[in-house]
Amino acid sequence: MAKARTKTKRVTKKRTAKKNQDLSLQIIKVISSIAILLVLVLGVGLLADLLLSRPKRHSSAAIRPDSHLTEPRREMQAPVRKPESKKPTAPAPLAEPQHKPVYEVPAKEDLPTKPLVPLPQLPGQRKPLVAIVIDDIGYDRQMAEELMALDIPLTFSMLPFGTFSRAILDQARAQGFEIMLHLPMEPNEYPNVKPGPGALLSAMGPDELITQLNQDIDQFPGLKGVNNHMGSRISTSSEQMRQIFSILKKRGLYYIDSRTTAETVAESSAQLLHLPFAERDIFLDHVESEAFVRSQLQRLIHRAQQQGYAIAIGHPHQVTYQVLKEFVPSLQSSVTIVPASMVVNEFMVAAAAKSQAVR
Repeated sequence: MAKARTKTKRVTKKRTAKKNQDLSLQIIKVISSIAILLVLVLGVGLLADLLLSRPKRHSSAAIRPDSHLTEPRREMQAPVRKPESKKPTAPAPLAEPQHKPVYEVPAKEDLPTKPLVPLPQLPGQRKPLVAIVIDDIGYDRQMAEELMALDIPLTFSMLPFGTFSRAILDQARAQGFEIMLHLPMEPNEYPNVKPGPGALLSAMGPDELITQLNQDIDQFPGLKGVNNHMGSRISTSSEQMRQIFSILKKRGLYYIDSRTTAETVAESSAQLLHLPFAERDIFLDHVESEAFVRSQLQRLIHRAQQQGYAIAIGHPHQVTYQVLKEFVPSLQSSVTIVPASMVVNEFMVAAAAKSQAVR
């Protein structure tokens, strides 16, 4: 009986030892598995780190072709700095004009003078009114300043997108000069002669034409009116002139027809929309000589005395400035120089009187 018990205890101890041995083996296997997993994870991490830390390739335009060989780690170690944004600085004013446009169609002849439309008043009641419009302002700041220094109420008609348009506009308005938009419009000679930035072209649809016109107007706060730059082709299109004039009417602007073509329909289109309107009487300087400009100023005085008012158009030429400077006393003794809007009113009064007389 005792032997049987002893044998049973031995068997039990052997079984317990075996179980403990098996348990130890399982624990060792688990620990080994965990260790292997940790090694794998660390290995993958190291591999990824090596791959990510390799220097990136750059285009030859960004760095030297061999920079990734000579300095492989500098890009990774140094913090990336964003370029500092610099405030735009205003360009220094230039004395000489830049990219001066073609002022009008080359070798343009003056058109025959239209029949007189005199004011309904007796001669001698007052001096006739004369407006002198200087077209193509915006590209020659020095000449604009010299014209302002003449101390007569010239009217400046400004081209959109001119190099110095904004600076001239601010200075002219501060000195009380009346400002017009010199609206670029397609001439018959297009595309050999281009009217410049912001032009209205005959191929434009109504929406495109109106959008461009509004953009041109919006460049010059305080505009009083508009006249055409070139425009001999569009000025003959009743449809497009009505589109233009509908916008001018909404914006409260007048229109002066520069009369670059005898076939212009500007007056009839303006009458249809009841738009304040007038026409150029004299071109001062389509021939650039002192003698010619003087003779045109004499014609201007004569025309104004005949009908009570007149509109002249000149350009920022040196010869025009020089003759005007010398001729101012003669002008002021014969006529009253006024802003263009005042002569537009006179034209409208004369046109209304003529219309009543016809009825």
